[in-house]
Amino acid sequence: MTVIGSYLFGAPARAEDELFASMRLRGGYDSNPLFSTGGGRGSGSIGSAFIGTEVGLIAAGKQDDITWNATAEANATRYIAPGIDPALVVKLGLRGITGDDDLRMISTTSFAEIDTYNTKSMDLAQAVKLESIKGTIKLFVTGEVGLSRLNQANVIFQDFLPIPHQVMRGTIIPGVSVITSKGEVGVSLNLSMRRYAEELDLFGYRRDNERIQPFLFGRYTDGDLSVFASVSQLYGIWHDIDFTNVNTTLFDANLTWRPKPFTLELAAVRRAGETTFPISPITIDTLLTARGSWQVNDKWSLTAAAGYTDSVYLDSPYRATTYTYGVGAVREMGSGYKLGFDLTRVTGTLLDGEKAQGYIVASSLSKSFAPTATKPKGDVTAKPAL
Repeated sequence: MTVIGSYLFGAPARAEDELFASMRLRGGYDSNPLFSTGGGRGSGSIGSAFIGTEVGLIAAGKQDDITWNATAEANATRYIAPGIDPALVVKLGLRGITGDDDLRMISTTSFAEIDTYNTKSMDLAQAVKLESIKGTIKLFVTGEVGLSRLNQANVIFQDFLPIPHQVMRGTIIPGVSVITSKGEVGVSLNLSMRRYAEELDLFGYRRDNERIQPFLFGRYTDGDLSVFASVSQLYGIWHDIDFTNVNTTLFDANLTWRPKPFTLELAAVRRAGETTFPISPITIDTLLTARGSWQVNDKWSLTAAAGYTDSVYLDSPYRATTYTYGVGAVREMGSGYKLGFDLTRVTGTLLDGEKAQGYIVASSLSKSFAPTATKPKGDVTAKPAL
């Protein structure tokens, strides 16, 4: 699209600046908004109608020798039933690139805030990556500092902690890779430390820790096929003798295949998650997703998706699992408008071993503002560097 308005972030818009935007209004019925068996906070397993709004923006441009892009996402969901808190998620990102293959600097600033019925969190991070490419060899090093705040609904208080966990982290990631016209293979080493604002948490645990995480990663793109995979070994050392040091394998893999008119997306992730659970240093979360779509014609597209999430709370017998299945349809209305319909089924096992289930039926109206001019060169999405 042409830039909305005559100014972009307070400066006159130039021909090389672009702004992409989308908005969606979604409403429907959720049979179990809190995904519980009925004994929890609020309305438990009582269903509720809901309405949600989503806004997304991507701005990109170039000034002198600096290429930049900015992203913003926000979505809010309100429930009609009393006692269910609204859900709000906000994400912001700013990325700037300067230099050439001899020496390139990439700066990434990110901010995320989540406020839901069981999680209140904030994360602010600043990363700077330096890289140099000589032929097919790329050398890089990334430094990052971050500040996080986390509060989760607690099984002991049956509510949020009176004081959230606040932690600062510092990370350095050196690495080397071999690049080709279609892909990249490399290794890196993530060295990080975390320091909490309070020496002891509410339950008397020291949560300060250091982590070492060597990575092997690769990516490949050829026509309709795009693949990325990484595997790493996480070694974590905690300062509290009641927390067992961590030694576990993590991975991140995704595949996208677009044999028109179909699209297939597969992803498998095992990652370490932060937690306020009293007797666990971290969680190990495994996420598996599959999504397929069929562009039936220029007006209709159909989708089907399935997902699995498993969260294991280390140093405890507790774990939670969730299965999701969904189908949807989208109708192109013209002028950037889309009308969508979706049905999702959710089942799982809660931390206390109880079974929970629910379904969500919803319809949506979205509007996208596609650029009429040539898209800006380079990547307009902020991606964290390995």
